[in-house]
Amino acid sequence: MVGYPTEDGCLEALVRPFCWVALFVLSLGCGRTAVLPSSPIVAMVDDNSISLNELKAAFLEVEIKGTLDENSESVKELKRTILSQLIEQHLFLAEAARLKLEVGAEELKQAVDRIKGDYAPGEFEAMLQHRQTSFEDWKERLRRELLSQKVINQAVPENIQTTPEEIQTYYKQHLKEFARPIEVRARQIVVAHEEAAKTIRLQLVQGADFASLARARSLSPDKEQGGDLGFFTQGEMPEEFDIVFTLAVGKISPMVKTVYGYHLFKVEERHPAKPMTPSEAAERIRAQLTQERREKLFAVWVAGLKEKARITVNNQILYQPIGSSESSPEPAHD
Repeated sequence: MVGYPTEDGCLEALVRPFCWVALFVLSLGCGRTAVLPSSPIVAMVDDNSISLNELKAAFLEVEIKGTLDENSESVKELKRTILSQLIEQHLFLAEAARLKLEVGAEELKQAVDRIKGDYAPGEFEAMLQHRQTSFEDWKERLRRELLSQKVINQAVPENIQTTPEEIQTYYKQHLKEFARPIEVRARQIVVAHEEAAKTIRLQLVQGADFASLARARSLSPDKEQGGDLGFFTQGEMPEEFDIVFTLAVGKISPMVKTVYGYHLFKVEERHPAKPMTPSEAAERIRAQLTQERREKLFAVWVAGLKEKARITVNNQILYQPIGSSESSPEPAHD
């Protein structure tokens, strides 16, 4: 009946179709302002309403970079996107009721504990207070998100089969995606003072064992492994570590200053850039194809739910400035 496609580049807050849940999961960490009964209705989904306050709460929880111009097409597009997500959530919850799916008390408790565990002491309570919402309202929002995800997982299975022939075809058509960059395996020693780094480097140049000095002198947690950082590619580590890609195997780096102290590096092994083999790329390709197919199934399923539902949208209320609370005419069909 109604749907709003998103546009790439239309504010950084917009969400890809299959990843709609991320918008709501993100908002769980921010809380949600309670919906007031007097709030104008911006949309109806069958017999359920979506209020302007509900739309405002979701809108204000999206992190928007740059200046907010509510008359701009990008902000209007964002409002349409958020409303579309709210409409979909109502459809998912109705489908959950039809399928008799529930979120158990213990399941909800574990999710609450997991999210609260990401906050430092006092920060979770401060977040609720900042958003002017109660813990019970926040927990109910979480329950609804978990239930929505259950419906999605049942409608869009994760174990979609991919044949070896499909993997091989994808590999041949996307060879550039499987170019493996240069990898190095390096060790490091980190000390707090420049003079200590100079002394250790002199010992290393004179033949001292790097791993032994790392165990004895380094401040880094990897000292127990002789400073071994394992294999990594350029960009995986802090930028200062990229000096190792200029070193030959067995060479000691100059001192490198970072926020952690003074570093010395030694390259132990180097793997040249080369394409991944089909067998090396197989799991990555399988995951990619599975994700693409799940997204297509998800889009078809959601379209079916919307087609069967009665959805009306009041655009006059939808495009009201976020700070406005004026009443508007009854919702009209979009």
